[in-house]
Amino acid sequence: MKTFALAAGLIACVALTARAADEKTDLTGTYTLVTGKKNGAAVDEVAKKAEYTATADRFTIKGGDTKFVMSYKIDPKATPVAIDMEILEGPDGTKGSKAVGIVEVKGDVVKLAYSLDKEKRPKDFDGKTGFYFELKKEKAK
Repeated sequence: MKTFALAAGLIACVALTARAADEKTDLTGTYTLVTGKKNGAAVDEVAKKAEYTATADRFTIKGGDTKFVMSYKIDPKATPVAIDMEILEGPDGTKGSKAVGIVEVKGDVVKLAYSLDKEKRPKDFDGKTGFYFELKKEKAK
């Protein structure tokens, strides 16, 4: 009986840990841009009005006549949580481009900072170099 109780306790701990990891890394949803920076400067109006949508492994940005589709993989064990992305669809010359970054999910807010230089993964969300986006998840309709 003690073995069963111990096993049940371990399973519960693993389930809670997995749920906590999911909450830290679940990007699924539709977002609006709260703020954004590119090398310290505010992003343009097209980026501010763009549509941001995430699935379990893809991130899509539609703004003006431009559409980007990126695959992503998250490493929840890294601190801060790491994200690696690759452009699958985009304007000429962008397909196959890769980025390394960090991501933070707190409630309905996602912070994403990344660099196109694979040697320069951001360490924080200050947006002074590379790209920084703070997105707010839209409520389900």
